[in-house]
Amino acid sequence: MILQKTKTLALAAMLCVASPLGAGASCAQPEGAGTLQAGLLEWINAQRSEHGLAGLKPNRALSNAAMAHACDMAVRGYFSHQRPGGPDLKARLKAVGYGLRKAGENIAYSRQAKVSSAAEIWRNSPPHWKTIISPDYKDIGIAIAVSDEGRVYWVMDVGK
Repeated sequence: MILQKTKTLALAAMLCVASPLGAGASCAQPEGAGTLQAGLLEWINAQRSEHGLAGLKPNRALSNAAMAHACDMAVRGYFSHQRPGGPDLKARLKAVGYGLRKAGENIAYSRQAKVSSAAEIWRNSPPHWKTIISPDYKDIGIAIAVSDEGRVYWVMDVGK
């Protein structure tokens, strides 16, 4: 039990990052965001294991990119893989220093900050599910942000 809790807290620390929006902008995260991110990673890796795939490993650059995108959506009030007029996924990943050969992204939003919310959305969406069980990825970054209106944004960036 202590080892599992320590492992979860270590994952939470690796997945959490400060707000990337700079001075003057605020990005809220729900209480226990790190634990939620670690829980979602555990769920994703369990799904991959059921399909004979290796687990994805947390990557700080991908976590930074995911957090920046989750915060951007929460603060600006949009829901898309690309902010209108903004950079696409590959440009965002290169901007945080992730040297990629292949990249993917899942996004979700809900009113509840629960792992089951994002998991259910992604499990029931064929393109999102395909990203989760793709053998093409080895690294992951997960982020969660909350808008002033209470909308919870989840972002999962994966790469190789």
